Amino acid sequence: MAMQKLKNFITECGRVLRVARKPTKHEYWTIAKVAGIGILIIGLLGFILHLMDNLTSVVITAGVVIVIILILLLYKKSQ
Repeated sequence: MAMQKLKNFITECGRVLRVARKPTKHEYWTIAKVAGIGILIIGLLGFILHLMDNLTSVVITAGVVIVIILILLLYKKSQ
């Protein structure tokens, strides 16, 4: 059974290699452009997420500082 599966796999691999051919220059550049655009999109998305994470941290920190200042001002005003 396992030998038959291996033989079928090797036969299928041979069939694929017989059908395969070297891409033309136009096909190569099209694939390179699509891959490059995909890499740029994923990189841009990662950069935007990174900026959002940093911005969120800054906003939270600023909010905490403002709340502390307001508490201190209210405390000082009540005395």
